[in-house]
Amino acid sequence: MIVVTGASGYIGSRAIRRLAGLGLPVTAMARDSERLREVIPESVPIIIADYDDRKSLDRAFAKARKLLFVSSDGFADDVMRHHAHIIDAANRSPITHAVFTSIIDVEEASPFYFAPAYRDAERRLKAARFATSVVRCGLYSDFILRHWLKDRLISLPLADARIAPISRDDVAAFIAQAMLDESAASWDLTGAKDYSMAEIAAAASRSSGEAYSYQPCADQDYLERLQSKVEDPWPVAFTSLCASIREGRFAATSTHFMKMLRRPPEDFESFLTRSQL
Repeated sequence: MIVVTGASGYIGSRAIRRLAGLGLPVTAMARDSERLREVIPESVPIIIADYDDRKSLDRAFAKARKLLFVSSDGFADDVMRHHAHIIDAANRSPITHAVFTSIIDVEEASPFYFAPAYRDAERRLKAARFATSVVRCGLYSDFILRHWLKDRLISLPLADARIAPISRDDVAAFIAQAMLDESAASWDLTGAKDYSMAEIAAAASRSSGEAYSYQPCADQDYLERLQSKVEDPWPVAFTSLCASIREGRFAATSTHFMKMLRRPPEDFESFLTRSQL
């Protein structure tokens, strides 16, 4: 049996649909049964577990042989603790193989707020008794659309840095396939093409028929703007993400998606057109 954590989220729920569509025994795990039933097929069993409840995690993994470990979200300390609890529970279970959704930027020198949490999870998984495939995801196309294309004047502290975005749909397709592949490998998951923010603005203009433009700003300006709009930890998380992007940490492109799926990932402009920007 395959257990999928974060099953009520976008990536987890779509990976479940793919696995269930192949006729594989899959169970969806999350903390909220009502939300879970809204996004996964009725035919898929569910199990309710809390990342901070050892007994509930042990019950969730008691009959599992594989784990699709879709990462947590929120405050970095909470994310690190949740990841540790999942890995500890998996070590106590019959699980023999896991696929973990990490991030491209886990280096010690990274300024990104979440880098230490994912670095810690990868370290724990490397020492685990079961085999693990680590899928390091680049910046989601969906993130750019939701957060950076809300206004037609895009003002970010990115200078002329480049990004190779990948859609969450492609991430879900990849991790479902990696679950079948069963190799203990590390995969970099990015788009096939990198873009500057000026090029992203131009792509948004073509897709929407509206005029988008980009202007760089200072970190402090962006941080203060975010502090008036979103709750913690997102002002620091987003600003530190920009610092990481400026250092070139999200610019590299990878062929791993093509090698696994035998097709290229969706390019960013096609994603925008599909999303009806």
